[in-house]
Amino acid sequence: MSERYYTIKELSDIAGTSKVTMFRFIKKNSFHEAKHKGNANLYSETDKNIILEGFNHKNGSKTNETKRNETSNELIEELKKQISMKDSQISELHEIINKDQRLLSQQQQLNLSSQKLLESKNDTVQSRKNDSKGDSNDLDTNISKQNEKPSNETRESFWKRLFR
Repeated sequence: MSERYYTIKELSDIAGTSKVTMFRFIKKNSFHEAKHKGNANLYSETDKNIILEGFNHKNGSKTNETKRNETSNELIEELKKQISMKDSQISELHEIINKDQRLLSQQQQLNLSSQKLLESKNDTVQSRKNDSKGDSNDLDTNISKQNEKPSNETRESFWKRLFR
């Protein structure tokens, strides 16, 4: 029984593609013809099976590739949504940070003014203390004057002396 040989045209018809596409696939994958008949390259039954299996696998990988591309596109869209959500969260955090910085600045200014006010109060208290030290001598003289018995003409009542 003689073995059957197939031309590129017959292989492309079986695979459902053009002659040029089949020729390019065979050339790209370095399949060698079994025989030459005129200008036609002839391929054996085993070569035919290998070529068609490889060609179908290549076309199958294109469908897998499209599925992968669709999945990749969906993933990319999901990642873009997540990125935009993160961007909005980042901008909200920047606003919060700016607000906190303004509040901190106001607090520092308030503390500074409070400190200045306390210092001025301390200065006035110190000056009063210094003044009162000088007045203590005057107080002693006032007390001694009060303790003196006034003369009859200028004698004051008890209540007047008490509320001077």
